[in-house]
Amino acid sequence: MRRLSSKKVIYMFSPENKPAYAVENGERVLIETRDCFSGKARTAKDLFEDIAMGNVNPATGPIEVNGLSAGETLCVSIEKIKFGKTGVMMCSPNLGILSEDVRKSRTKIIPIKGGKALFSPDIEVGLNPHIGVMGVSPLKDEVPVFYPGDFGGNLDTVEAREGSKVYLPTYHDGAMVSVGDVHAAMGDGEVCGTGIEVAAEVTVRLSKNDDVELKRPMIETPTEWIAYAAAKTLDKAAKMATSDLVRFISNRQGIDFEEAYMLASAAANLRVSQVVDPLMAARMSISKKYL
Repeated sequence: MRRLSSKKVIYMFSPENKPAYAVENGERVLIETRDCFSGKARTAKDLFEDIAMGNVNPATGPIEVNGLSAGETLCVSIEKIKFGKTGVMMCSPNLGILSEDVRKSRTKIIPIKGGKALFSPDIEVGLNPHIGVMGVSPLKDEVPVFYPGDFGGNLDTVEAREGSKVYLPTYHDGAMVSVGDVHAAMGDGEVCGTGIEVAAEVTVRLSKNDDVELKRPMIETPTEWIAYAAAKTLDKAAKMATSDLVRFISNRQGIDFEEAYMLASAAANLRVSQVVDPLMAARMSISKKYL
């Protein structure tokens, strides 16, 4: 298995990006990722304002997948996420959904031990490791890595975890996928602007998928199918994710839109992914038992 070094990263998703690595269709690789602050937050004295936005969310890549053509679907199967013994969180008057209520910036270095994040002497937080950034080169225009979109990008969705498959539409031959921003733990919404941010090593398999047609990211877990969308407002993102999942249900079950719409209302769940990036993100999930 090849190791893809985090020495080669992007800070912009762009159709002009050249491949840093090339892999074969179906190849299994280990990808090194930096933390979202590019390793620049080492102590509690390193504040959000000290880190240029140009250094935020480095993503290892781009990785060209040989044999994958523009318009086809890329499947990223997440097999393993490994990280170290500490993570970092920040809050700031310039970050998060309640930024106006933050009196001063704060950075917290958080030990990780025994499957828990030691948030304080009295509080242990359970881990839910997942990949925050996973995206392909967009059709046109440069997009900062901290943006989400139809191409993937800053997904910040907790189901992008071990055992899941992330499906992405592709706009260019080889997909040019990049990966980064791993969280040891994060709640839905990522409300203060960060999860517990960690550098990591992620083992994935990159392959073409002929079974899932999509125009935005989807995630398959062992038990659920999830449609994801990002937009300027949470209402719009929620509508897009719902529309995508209802149409997915309709196609999978061979039922009309109205029937699938009612099934979604009875059995699917609409959730917030994050509310702190330049675009808001929502997802809708349904158990595989209905499909």
